Amino acid sequence: MFLFIPLICGTREFNSAYDNKPEHVGLYCPHCHNNSVAAVKSKEFFTFYYIPLVPVHWGKQLRCSICSWKQDFTGDAELDNMTGYQKPQ
Repeated sequence: MFLFIPLICGTREFNSAYDNKPEHVGLYCPHCHNNSVAAVKSKEFFTFYYIPLVPVHWGKQLRCSICSWKQDFTGDAELDNMTGYQKPQ
């Protein structure tokens, strides 16, 4: 007898807020030109049957909630430097 069992695998991202500073939320997006970019901690895992198994990527990113634009950054100094060049609202 032949038994068919589908294998469901892929990747999934888990994001959380980088910090609670109000100046790191609502930043200007260079792609869609909205004030919808926030700093997040991002972790991407390879999943098997929706169970995260192997980490593929982790780091800190600026991410737009409207157009999904993202850019990596390394630390607080680089993030503060990026927020200094924001377009005025």
